[in-house]
Amino acid sequence: MLDGIHRAGVVWQNTYRPCDASSPLFLYIAIEFSTTLERHRLGMKYSVIVPTYNEERYVLRCLQSIRDQRYDRSQYEIILADADSTDSTQLVAKTFCDKIVTTSRRGIAVGRNLGAANAIGDYLVFVDADAVLNQGFLLQLDTSFRDQSAVAVTGIAKPSDGKIFQRLVYQSTYVLVRVFNIFDLPLFPGICVAYRKNEFVKAHAFREDFGIVEDLDLSRRISKLGKCIVNPNAIAYVSTRRLERHALSTVLFHIYNDLKYLLTGKAAKEYPKHEELPSWRDIWKNS
Repeated sequence: MLDGIHRAGVVWQNTYRPCDASSPLFLYIAIEFSTTLERHRLGMKYSVIVPTYNEERYVLRCLQSIRDQRYDRSQYEIILADADSTDSTQLVAKTFCDKIVTTSRRGIAVGRNLGAANAIGDYLVFVDADAVLNQGFLLQLDTSFRDQSAVAVTGIAKPSDGKIFQRLVYQSTYVLVRVFNIFDLPLFPGICVAYRKNEFVKAHAFREDFGIVEDLDLSRRISKLGKCIVNPNAIAYVSTRRLERHALSTVLFHIYNDLKYLLTGKAAKEYPKHEELPSWRDIWKNS
């Protein structure tokens, strides 16, 4: 499965192709079995996974915030799941990461699943590359996961920059997350969210045929296995860069796909990076 491993941040060149929600789980089961002894030996609690593609501008602060948690460093690992970035993302990450796993496939769901497949922690924490965790983030996850019925915990991502409209979008998103969760409709963004690994596997991980709402979809599916918790004290600060260009079109695209998913179970298969969108119309091409 692993083509090669070399030290200096531990870079793993990985040819594994994760399953989508409709695929057999034999590979995940094999991975889980093969890492059980290592997990017990190391006593690893959390695997913090950061999916990336050309994130050299943002990933440094993200990884620093994970490294600097007020938490026993031997109890969590940092994994970068990189889609063959053409910039210096991997070089920047070497100092901070326990593992760097790579794939030629694009897509945030692919990256998250790849990181999970190489994780040895009992809990999987997914953090976007442009997010910065509060120093007590992992401690807050501990508080929430003391509830043995909890299978998923999301923190609150607050905007770290941006104009009034951009900041309002992010703030209102998490207001809605909390409201929906009260009514047993967990729709957890993937910016700063954690899952019990066993339930993550049982729920078939992130759907890779979704380019968007793959995070909301997983939280809905995994909620059938236990409780989903919003912890307002687990705080991350996230860039509003996705709304720097074509802000209104981007917001409407998200709303459209959220509603489409809730009503039909379908969503856009691709979600390009905002830097790759010359026009506001381009984001709608594969909707």
